[in-house]
Amino acid sequence: MSCKKTDDLKSIVIVGGGGVGLHLARALSPKINSATHHIILINPRPYRINLPATLRLETAFIPFDKLFVNGNGTFIEPSVTSVQKSDSKGGSVTLDNGESVAFEYLVLASRSIFEGPLNFPNKKEDVLLFVNGIRQQIEGANDIVFAGGGSVGLDIYPNKNITIVQGSDHLLNDTYPLKFRTYAEKNVKKRSIKVVLGDFTSIKTRSGKSITADTVFQTRGGRPHTEFIKSLGPDLLTDGGQVKFRPTLQLASYDNIFAGGDILDIKEEKQVAKALGHVQILTANILASISNKPLKPYNGSTEMILITNGSDSY
Repeated sequence: MSCKKTDDLKSIVIVGGGGVGLHLARALSPKINSATHHIILINPRPYRINLPATLRLETAFIPFDKLFVNGNGTFIEPSVTSVQKSDSKGGSVTLDNGESVAFEYLVLASRSIFEGPLNFPNKKEDVLLFVNGIRQQIEGANDIVFAGGGSVGLDIYPNKNITIVQGSDHLLNDTYPLKFRTYAEKNVKKRSIKVVLGDFTSIKTRSGKSITADTVFQTRGGRPHTEFIKSLGPDLLTDGGQVKFRPTLQLASYDNIFAGGDILDIKEEKQVAKALGHVQILTANILASISNKPLKPYNGSTEMILITNGSDSY
């Protein structure tokens, strides 16, 4: 097994090129001392898929070719399969090609895994084939069911007979005021979209209600991509797979391993809008740790949501 190094520089390894990983790599690259440290971003795609832009696929791909300022960074494409902590400060991550990458600091920002229309493959050519397949399903269907009435389900509406099935008694979740959730439901129904609340579905719901459907799309929220983190110890993750962390965004037992984004065990909505707040603290704390200075806590951010509901809705 080989180990990738950049001369004798100490590495800040970022796992995941989503909203947190991408912006963190960009933010750190002009600020770290390039004579002592180097950034390595590891992501299974050489680009980020901007999920809100996937309805207009031409603008959804953000390549990493101009990510690092002054070239102070390296991108590695394989996936991470495990993390090993050394006895001294630092450790390494193992890649799915058998190689390992050493780190002094590690940032876990491995994002969410989605089902249905947002479960994109890694290769760009496969993404285009995947999207064309979804479009063909939609074009050939008269009746479509979206299983999940959160922000994912509310954003995807072709001009078809649509039914949304939501497990709770209202659309969205209780992060948002009941008045707003009722307002969202009212506006969705204005577009002749059927809404089934307090139930789950395939084609027939748990309560026995039959729903006509040519196509069913899973539009539930994502789940954290954290299986590989178990190699650090079973107590680092919650039962739901989210990462336990300190207010400084450091892992509970590791001073030089940080986490950010959707994988955090935190009571806030999993939105890309939160990424910049995480990145601000991660950037400051990694630099502070290198300089042996005090670290800052992450104090959360304001909840907000933007829902697309047709060109004539507001």
